Order: sequence, then C-alpha cells, then structure tokens
Amino acid sequence: MPLCWVLLIAFDVCLMAFSFAQDSNGVVNNHSAQSVRTEIPAPNDVTEDTSRFEAIDVFVDSGNQRLAAWQLEVKSETNDVQIVGIEGGEHPAFAEPPYYDQRAMNSNRVIIAAFSTGDDLPSGKSRVARIHVQLRGPGATAWLSELTTAAAGDGTKIPAEMSVAKATPI
Repeated sequence: MPLCWVLLIAFDVCLMAFSFAQDSNGVVNNHSAQSVRTEIPAPNDVTEDTSRFEAIDVFVDSGNQRLAAWQLEVKSETNDVQIVGIEGGEHPAFAEPPYYDQRAMNSNRVIIAAFSTGDDLPSGKSRVARIHVQLRGPGATAWLSELTTAAAGDGTKIPAEMSVAKATPI
C-alpha cells in the first residue's frame, strides 16, 4: 500500500476520533455539519471557451476556542470548474497544505482536512486553505461547502462555522 494511502487512512482515523471524542461529562458532542452556499461574481464579458484562473479562500471560525483540527468539503455547483491546486492557510498551525485526495481534484469537488498538534493554535476566523481553480466561460461560480468537523487540541469536537470567498491578492 502506498505511503500516501497509509497517511490518509491514519488521518481519517484521527478525524473520526476527534468527531467522536467525548467531553469531560462523558456526553458525546453532536454538533451538526454546516453547509454554506456562496456565489462568487466573475466577468460576464468573456467567451464560453475562455479559460481563467481564480483562488478561493476557505475560512473556519472557531469563536473563542482554539482550532486544532478540521475537515470540510468544497464543491462547485457550476459546470466547467476544475480544482487545480490547494495551499495551506495563514496561521502557522495550518500553513502546510491540508490533506486531500489528488485524484478527487480532477473534478469540481474536494474534501480537505488538517490537524495540528502544536500549542500555537488559532481561534476566531482564520483562513485555513486556499483552493486554486480553473474556470471556463463567463458568469459567477456557485460553491457549496460543508464543514464536517472541527476539534480542539484535546480532541473535543467544537462548534465552528466556515465560509468561502474569492481570494484577495497577498
């Protein structure tokens, strides 16, 4: 079995452990997944066969709790969209690109996840990833995204919200 599959399986097991972690009272936290639909404007004055590239920023807001792990799905509801690259986030805990299946990037959908075992963890709204996409044709792009799970450093599942937006130049 290739090393990348072993790492992905180990990471999924860790995320499952985070998802089913119990709080100090022994009660399982049952925060439901959050789905968000976002429409990102784009030029209408290009032809149908014109290719263009954009970057989409992905944010997770953990409020006042420190974010140690997260998993989410981002999918374009618009035709002629291909995910071509994924970068890490702005906080040092998530600066490395998140884990993802490279073969899934050949479509308009990707599941990404990351975790940090460090002590320096973000709280509040933080950009956790940047997704690079190739688009064809005019018009806005509709994105459906779902935050599957978020966890604190001790593995406790925490409430969090996610959002996506067109990337701003750095």
